[in-house]
Amino acid sequence: MNGQPLFDLQAVGVEEGAQTSVYLAISPEVAGVTGKYYVQCKPRALSPASYDEQAQKRLWRVSAEMVGLTDEG
Repeated sequence: MNGQPLFDLQAVGVEEGAQTSVYLAISPEVAGVTGKYYVQCKPRALSPASYDEQAQKRLWRVSAEMVGLTDEG
């Protein structure tokens, strides 16, 4: 490693950090909108990796195993 951070962390206050969640909870502009990712009250494109159905299934399977869920219920 060259001593540089892996990514730039920018701290925000509680109010600013909650702004998008509050917007999505109460704004009529996004009423009924589902399946979108928002940053700073604006929709943002998802990572191409998020569309990988095999990875989604693998994540679900591993997560279910970790918390003790089975196919039987």
